[in-house]
Amino acid sequence: MINTTLPVLEKELDEAAKKIVVNKRTIKVKIDTSVLAEKRWEENFSNNAKTETLFNYVERIQKAGITDAVRVLSGLKAIYCFIVSDEIENYDAFLQLFDLADTEYLKELVNKIKFVFDIALNTATTDAKNS
Repeated sequence: MINTTLPVLEKELDEAAKKIVVNKRTIKVKIDTSVLAEKRWEENFSNNAKTETLFNYVERIQKAGITDAVRVLSGLKAIYCFIVSDEIENYDAFLQLFDLADTEYLKELVNKIKFVFDIALNTATTDAKNS
């Protein structure tokens, strides 16, 4: 497994100043391109897994380009299967770590998604499910 981090935003209300305070931090994750990633794909996204492997899904959405919030969500779905972290309880908790309203943060997140995809596609091979 490969150690890396994911950027996350946390917001809190500063009632005295009557404004929202945004704190950026990272969480430690490990990129896992083993068969366990495919298992997580099948367990969490069974409808997708019926027609394509995780790696084929990543190739397809990577070709489409991850540029907007909808495609970022597709990217996060795949990222969830590739990463392991003590800070992530389940898929819903994972999604709550990200805020797509901040444009600069969104760019950073997209770059990290692309980075994880590049690692996953370069260190693992697709199976014959989609042949």
